[in-house]
Amino acid sequence: MAQDEGRRSPALIATAIALPVAVLVCFLVFAVLTRHRHAGGQAFLRDVAAPSATDPACAALLKAMPAKLGDFTRDAAAQPAGYARWQSDKDGTVELRCGVPRPTQLIPTSPLQIVDRSQWLSVTPTDGAQAGAGTYWVAVDHRPYVEMWLPDNSGTAPIQAASDAIEAHLTPGSLDFG
Repeated sequence: MAQDEGRRSPALIATAIALPVAVLVCFLVFAVLTRHRHAGGQAFLRDVAAPSATDPACAALLKAMPAKLGDFTRDAAAQPAGYARWQSDKDGTVELRCGVPRPTQLIPTSPLQIVDRSQWLSVTPTDGAQAGAGTYWVAVDHRPYVEMWLPDNSGTAPIQAASDAIEAHLTPGSLDFG
């Protein structure tokens, strides 16, 4: 009987092996998913309808946007008309889409943010993969409308650069509440 007292339970041995393996697998999955997200695998605005994307003002706006927005570097790959994106290895992507329709969320009581001389409507996603990942911003006082996706922790450089370019290249317009 003295021999049985020194033996470990098979369940204890299995748990001692399975638990570290499960933690390691979870860590690897998290690392792969985080890297994929920050590598720019998801496009938030590329496929958004932009009926005025071919407007010459959109082309002028995109041409005026800088190659760097804070820590984000412009993606040089060919993009659809009216669309540009900037990437950061640690913070994801900033996207800009010119020529989008008037945002339906724009109503007389909408809280607007003024950045330089442009007024922006903030739309925070509440469901799906975008929830907690960033915020949509729509410049509502110039035409054509411009929408941006800013990931959390992107800082103010992207929206300030966009505001400057919007002021310089798009036509000011009154707020249209539908």
